[in-house]
Amino acid sequence: MPSVEAKYCLCCGEDVPYNTIFRGGQNQETCQYCGFVLDIKKEAIKKKVETLTADCILLAEDSPLTRDIIKAMLLQKKVAKSVLAFNDGQQLVSEFTSRLTGHAPTSLVILDLQMPVMDGITTARIIRNLEEKFKITRIPILFFSAHKCDEPLKKQMALYSPAVYLNKGSDTDSDVLLERVDQLMSYILQKNAPPSAG
Repeated sequence: MPSVEAKYCLCCGEDVPYNTIFRGGQNQETCQYCGFVLDIKKEAIKKKVETLTADCILLAEDSPLTRDIIKAMLLQKKVAKSVLAFNDGQQLVSEFTSRLTGHAPTSLVILDLQMPVMDGITTARIIRNLEEKFKITRIPILFFSAHKCDEPLKKQMALYSPAVYLNKGSDTDSDVLLERVDQLMSYILQKNAPPSAG
């Protein structure tokens, strides 16, 4: 049986089979599991994001340890000026609504897919409805999961785009997970940064 070619996917955290698609006038290799573009250059991300700092990131994660580690990393690396962390999606939606009515910016939302009270998909749906109601541009969402991305999750990410996925279950070493989160945050902020004036 012939071996399947594989490349490393930042979102999945492992070597994955990939597709080659033609997009934007060039060929791109994308993960067969989650659809993430595989040819993202780490150095290019870091260089372009040095001056980008998110105003506020909202984080919903039911594991206190994971929540605290990610919040500390985002603040330490100056990815965001502030990170507001919550136990579940319902608490995050309440804060998001408050920020919308107070005209306070939110740069990114990080959602664990499986949480008590309100899960990540339900939270994302409510966020998108609120953005439509308040007539604001969609905020990027990073979905966390302990499972591999599958077709239903790919469809959800497309529905709630801009959205990406990170398999937090593929790393037993928290430092490796934090490095992946850092790289993915940099990619998201770079990709969704407003055009610079001038």
